[in-house]
Amino acid sequence: MGQHALIVGASSGIGAALAREMAFEGYDVGLIARRTDRLAEVAERVRARGGVAAYRAADVNDPEQLQAAITALEEVLGPVEVLIANAGIGENTDAANLDLAHVRRVLRTNLEGVVLAIGAVLPAMTRRGHGRIAAVSSIAGMRPIPQIAAYGASKAGVSAFLEGLRADLRGTGVTVTDLCPGYVRTDMLKVEGALPPFTMEADDTARRMVRALLAGRDSLVFPWPLALASRLAALLPDALLGPVLRRLAPKPPPALPG
Repeated sequence: MGQHALIVGASSGIGAALAREMAFEGYDVGLIARRTDRLAEVAERVRARGGVAAYRAADVNDPEQLQAAITALEEVLGPVEVLIANAGIGENTDAANLDLAHVRRVLRTNLEGVVLAIGAVLPAMTRRGHGRIAAVSSIAGMRPIPQIAAYGASKAGVSAFLEGLRADLRGTGVTVTDLCPGYVRTDMLKVEGALPPFTMEADDTARRMVRALLAGRDSLVFPWPLALASRLAALLPDALLGPVLRRLAPKPPPALPG
């Protein structure tokens, strides 16, 4: 039995690519998401390449369901050595007709879902004195963007949570990595016309993420042109930057299950 890498939000896009990449690195992969049929497809692709994969369906917003799925996978694959919390949804935030149910749904899935996944595996990792934790945030969390306020807030929360957790866990043998990509070509990215600048492919994104995670890096913010632009934008007042962002902001994607 190899080491168990658990990917939460593994049914498509970045999560599916991460599963394939972790299997390529020699890990047995545990897969969690809501869509059983898509999980089965991802697992089959991993096995077709000679990897080991198991899956369980669970909703990251349901703590008991999520814990039961993780426990079941550990019975098959052994203790979780690596966790990648990737589940997320993207939806429009219409300030003129603010839908609080929508905002709560995005925050629960993208932020609370990450916290619940980490909380389910962290105690055992700290007892063993080793483990790797990563979560997928976003460059969108580095500077508020019009039309996707809830999404940006949720991803900013993920980065803040990971930063605090990393400080608490220094010296324990457990590493914490913030994976912070820009635009990635997945089902979640639906825009009219040309794709946004520097849009990346899911497989290349996953390779970069896995390298950073296994190296124990604190964070990976990429691609660098968007990372630099976001850091510079964070220094500018909204009076200057706001009008530009409102003109450039793409139409946001619909909600999709992680």
